[in-house]
Amino acid sequence: MEKEQYGILKTDFLKIYANIPSPLRTEIAAVIKGEPFSWAACNAEIEHDTEKAPLILEQLKEVDVL
Repeated sequence: MEKEQYGILKTDFLKIYANIPSPLRTEIAAVIKGEPFSWAACNAEIEHDTEKAPLILEQLKEVDVL
């Protein structure tokens, strides 16, 4: 994923995450390599720009969340 596209998707995710009610943040949002990630876990991965962050963003884009 290109750096520019990553930045756009990251910004889009952070806007969406800010509007997710707290109780729903524990719900699974993505599954990467068989490992489920809640909205909160996705947020942590994306905020810290981990190696899984682009995979999470790509999956959320594929399912039209982003």
